[in-house]
Amino acid sequence: LKSATALLDGVLGRALHGEILKSGLEFDSFVRVSLVDMYVKVELLGFALQLFDESPERNKIESILLWNVLINGCCKVGDLRKAMELFEEMPERNSGSWNSLINGFMRNGEVDQAIELFYHMPEKNVVSWTTMVNGFSQNGLHEKSLSMFFNMLKEGVRANDLTLVSALSACAKIGALEAGVRIHNYISGNGFQLNRAIGTPLVDMYAKCGNVESASQVFGNIKEKDLRIWSVMIWGWAIHGCYEKALQCFEKMKSTGIHPDEVVFLAILTACSHSGQVDQGLSVFDSMRLDYSIEPTMKHYALMVDLFGRAGQLDEALNF
Repeated sequence: LKSATALLDGVLGRALHGEILKSGLEFDSFVRVSLVDMYVKVELLGFALQLFDESPERNKIESILLWNVLINGCCKVGDLRKAMELFEEMPERNSGSWNSLINGFMRNGEVDQAIELFYHMPEKNVVSWTTMVNGFSQNGLHEKSLSMFFNMLKEGVRANDLTLVSALSACAKIGALEAGVRIHNYISGNGFQLNRAIGTPLVDMYAKCGNVESASQVFGNIKEKDLRIWSVMIWGWAIHGCYEKALQCFEKMKSTGIHPDEVVFLAILTACSHSGQVDQGLSVFDSMRLDYSIEPTMKHYALMVDLFGRAGQLDEALNF
């Protein structure tokens, strides 16, 4: 069942369900929860609801996990009415029940309902706060996201990695450098490891808020770098017109054995375009196909046309 769920293979999942019925294991509460979870994740909600309705333990207090899994499933497919109906019918709720429903409302753009639920929660944990911080940001309400984050800290709730990532993302979206620095100070002062998960949005925040030197400093302090963080740093240099540093970063990334993807090539071509480096731009463009078998997209072609245009080579721009 775990394999079928991980593969999102509903056909395999139904076949396994048939075998479970033959063996009589359908009455095992753990197996039933696993089946409901599988049907939810492959988006066969009708089968999940049928199993739930047939469950003899659905009205027992210890069945909270079963209810939470189903509420999650309803939210995932956008059936908020059914999710709310299940929530109200629950024999008992825990923080996971509230968090699942709040997350569902946020994911479906029903921000006001999510806020109302959040403030009616009997007990809020870090997941509850993080759901709100992330939900506001996902709905474009970045200032509210940051306000919620700092309110959480005032309440004495310790952030987790996801809370920090969501808050830093909100800072990057609206150029809130002061808030970003406060979050960075919180990270430094509260024993968080500067790993890729936190380091990447921190570099991105500084770069997008105009402080590329601080972005570079954070980048240098991250020991294990992946393609994503190299890409963010190269983009940081590129958007600030630092062609040479973008190219140096690009070359250093390749020297570590990490192959660029089409996003990194967009960043380097942007740097070339902004600095009028026609020959280097052509070399990079050709390298995509020849060295990395990456087919240029319309965005790459548009940057090459822009590069020629900025350099005054209009014929080349028209014929490219």
